[in-house]
Amino acid sequence: VMPLSLTCSTVFSEAVWQRVWAAESTWALRFGACVGAFWVVLVVFLFGFGAFLAAWGGLIDIEKDDPNLYLFQIFKNHVGGGPARVGSWIEILVLILAATMNESGIDSIQNGILSIANTYLNPGRGLLIPRAILMCVTVVLVAIALQGYQVLSIFLVANMLCTCSALPLVLGTWDTPRGRYYVSEGGFLFSLVCTIGTVSLYGIASEWDSTEGGFSGILHGIWYAWAGNMYSWDYFAVAVAASFCHLGLYVSVRSACSGMFGHITGEESEGVLLVQDTGGSSRDIPDEAENTAAV
Repeated sequence: VMPLSLTCSTVFSEAVWQRVWAAESTWALRFGACVGAFWVVLVVFLFGFGAFLAAWGGLIDIEKDDPNLYLFQIFKNHVGGGPARVGSWIEILVLILAATMNESGIDSIQNGILSIANTYLNPGRGLLIPRAILMCVTVVLVAIALQGYQVLSIFLVANMLCTCSALPLVLGTWDTPRGRYYVSEGGFLFSLVCTIGTVSLYGIASEWDSTEGGFSGILHGIWYAWAGNMYSWDYFAVAVAASFCHLGLYVSVRSACSGMFGHITGEESEGVLLVQDTGGSSRDIPDEAENTAAV
């Protein structure tokens, strides 16, 4: 489940797309992606393996230790005795590197928020307002972080949303006039909204027997589906399957409408998709309008 959720969330990572847009060439992009993937896998393995060694050595107290900090329990000198404490320069270095890695992720998110705020909310009017918006968002996030919530629980909501929408977004990269006509912005939004509803209904149905029913049972089911399932595999499977099915439904309906009011001839010339009306006349759907043109 974790590889699936991380893969889907990475699709929406502004840090990844920054490197795609800044790549000198296709070869440079692919080479950099391979090198980056190798080091990411290596670092994640070392962090996970360190936590595994700590658990193997009996240094982790499941009831008391924070699951987000299992790796650092390997610094304990003996079994028991409460949380691990830093006692050497190498341990301080590891903590600094961990904090730096976390800061790099926060920096990417802040750059994305600032870019969106400046592009869509305050175009061409300076950075003062976008920076104020970013500061407000950051203050709220810091307040949430100080509450002591588990990191995995906080990320669960975002990972569920990304899982609901990653597949339609990836299919939207079908870069042909036919692909852009069928897998359009409308299809993405339709699939996302319907998938969110499906996952919520699945959570309500799954948790209904454990609640008293009624409105409180509905709220509990929705909460469990998005923030309380602790990465249960079935919720992610429902999200992926539902997103694919709803997108397929949208494409099928749009294709049926094309069959009723006109049909796509499949002729593509200079980025133009040709649609043949039932009356025999033909019309073009250019690149700029094909995503929103009525068939």
